[in-house]
Amino acid sequence: MRLPLISASCLLAASTTSAATFESGNWAAAKVGQTCHVFSQRAARDTSGALVFSFGPQGYNAAFTYEYAPWPGEAGAPWDEGDTVLLEVDAQEIWLGEEMFAGPGPNGYVADMTSGLVGEMVAATLAATSTISVNFDRAAMGEVWLYGKFATDGFAASLARAGEWCGFNPTQLPAS
Repeated sequence: MRLPLISASCLLAASTTSAATFESGNWAAAKVGQTCHVFSQRAARDTSGALVFSFGPQGYNAAFTYEYAPWPGEAGAPWDEGDTVLLEVDAQEIWLGEEMFAGPGPNGYVADMTSGLVGEMVAATLAATSTISVNFDRAAMGEVWLYGKFATDGFAASLARAGEWCGFNPTQLPAS
């Protein structure tokens, strides 16, 4: 199995032998314990990180995170406290970035989405024809920086497998 270049907090300390895994296109699914994860395996050239969806049994406690992977030699936070997340689907900005909050994570830096809106992010990703992009509005610099651009091929198949493993319908997540 090929793991993404992130800390893969979705896989925690699990070895590849203790997790059920599935790969399709640029995405993969893994079941670790009772939790299923669907994650991007690679970012486009000159971008970084990974997108990670997580689902508990029957799809409860769904989460969506952008995990930032620092460039070699990079030190310090990749964005400033006042910077905001901008999400794009097929190069068109969507409002869901307003529901993501950036900060330090367990193994680096992350931007987490408000949990009640993960179902809408799943729908947006399923509807995408090519890419999902994570940008940050760098307020102090007056610029928007692209952090991660991810091809969507394989997402639907990986999500379907996670749904099978954890017993949920990906298009009808329960209220968490």
